[in-house]
Amino acid sequence: MLVLFIFTKINPMDISIIIVNYNSAKYTLNCIDSIYKFTIGLSFEIIVVDNNSNDILSLENHLLKAKFKLIKSEQNLGFGGGNHLGYLEAKGRHLAFVNNDAELTENALLKLLDYSQSQPKVGCLGLKQVNEKGEHFKYSFRQFIDLNYHLFDQKKPIKYYSKLYNSDLSDPFTVDLVSGAFMFFKTEAYESAGGFDSRIFLFYEEMDVCLRLKKKGYVTQFYPKASFIHYMGKSSSNVALNREFIVSYLYVIKKNYSTFYYQFLRFILITKYGIKSIFKPKKHFVKFKIILKGGDPLRFSMNASN
Repeated sequence: MLVLFIFTKINPMDISIIIVNYNSAKYTLNCIDSIYKFTIGLSFEIIVVDNNSNDILSLENHLLKAKFKLIKSEQNLGFGGGNHLGYLEAKGRHLAFVNNDAELTENALLKLLDYSQSQPKVGCLGLKQVNEKGEHFKYSFRQFIDLNYHLFDQKKPIKYYSKLYNSDLSDPFTVDLVSGAFMFFKTEAYESAGGFDSRIFLFYEEMDVCLRLKKKGYVTQFYPKASFIHYMGKSSSNVALNREFIVSYLYVIKKNYSTFYYQFLRFILITKYGIKSIFKPKKHFVKFKIILKGGDPLRFSMNASN
C-alpha cells in the first residue's frame, strides 16, 4: 500500500523588525509601542538588541507589556554590529532595521511589504523621514558620497533626482542609498549582499550595504507614499562622533572601490580638510590628520580596542 504524504511548507513570518538600543530605552519603548499601534495585516516579530546599556532594566520591564525578543550584547557593537546580531535571530522574509529614535505614524510596514513583493529586483526600501512637527528631512535618500559627489558638489539629493527623472518624486524611484534610520530589506537580498559590516561602528553603514546590493544586481528605492517620525540624533547623543564619521567613510571607500580611486579621493579630502583646518581647526583638524596618515582607517575607530 502506497501512502502519499503531502507536506505544506509553512512560510516564515512577513517581517522581522530589528531595533538597537544604547542608553536610550525611552525612545526604544516608544518605537516598539508605535509599531504595535499602527501595524496590522501582516505577521511580524520585534527584536531589540541592547548594546550593553545602563538602562536595560526598562526594556526588561516592558516585556510584561509588549511582546519582543531582547538580545543582550556584552559589549557595544555599534549600529552595524548590533543590527546584524539581531538579524541572526530573525525569521522574517523581510527585515526592517529601525532606529530606536523612530516612531511609526501609519501602517507603513504593510505598504512596504506589498510594494517589495511586487518588485523582485528591489532589495532595499527607505521611507520619508519627518520630525516631530511633520517637516521633511533633506536626507531620507541621497547619492553615494563618491568622487562625483565631491567634484560636482552634488549635495542636494531632491534636486538631483528630480532632474534625473524629470519627476516630482511622488512615486517610488531608484536611488543610490536611503537613510539608515529605516531600512527595509528582502532577507534574501540582505544575505546576498553580506549584511551590515560589523567592523563599521557608526556611520556610512547604509552606503556600504547599498553599494554591495548594487553589485549583486539589486536596486535600492525610496518609497515616498509613507513616512515615519525620526527624533534625529537622540539615539547617539552621547557618542564622540566627529572622528568616527571620517574613519567609517574612508573604510567604506577603500573597501568598495579600487586602490587608485581611493587614493585619488583621499587626495581630494586632504586638500579639502587641510584648507578647512586653517579656518576651523577644532572642527576639522582631527579629520585632516586621519586622512593624511592613510593606512587602515579603522585603527582610529572608537571600537578599535574591542
